[in-house]
Amino acid sequence: MEELIAKRYVKALIESAQLDELKEIERYLEAMASLFKDWKIKEIIISPEIKSDEKLELLIGGLENPNIKFVNLMRVLAAKRRLSLIPLLAKELKSQLAFMQKSFEGKVFSEFDLSSDEIEEIEKALANRLGAEIKLTQAPQKYDGIKVEVDTIGIEIEFSKSKIKKQLIDNILKAI
Repeated sequence: MEELIAKRYVKALIESAQLDELKEIERYLEAMASLFKDWKIKEIIISPEIKSDEKLELLIGGLENPNIKFVNLMRVLAAKRRLSLIPLLAKELKSQLAFMQKSFEGKVFSEFDLSSDEIEEIEKALANRLGAEIKLTQAPQKYDGIKVEVDTIGIEIEFSKSKIKKQLIDNILKAI
């Protein structure tokens, strides 16, 4: 439910702001979303006992020359008691900006370290296939192969030793 509400706010932002403004707003929202990782600040923001104006001042008071559209968004969120949506707004705006710019981020999971050249080669192959810029980072994980995930566009490619071995055995058995 909250994701749908966040999507509506992001849609309104996209319709009312230029790309550079959206990038700036996304940076502010990411900074605000990181505040939610501290449970004390999160308690203050979601507390019904603290006035919305005080919460708003806490969030945007320390910013130097914040974007007026960002300030207005924060005011609307405070007035509607939806400041708790900030992390979802940040995530959704980041996703929408990625689609607008055709630039996506993903992760490569493998038990062994891949060289930067190998990661670059995977990026190029995905970029050619998707017609978009792909930036991959390696996330070491105990996995018997390689797995590439680009969550924003729902791509997951994996090569597992055990899976390939099983398919090879199945093909041999079918041939017999």
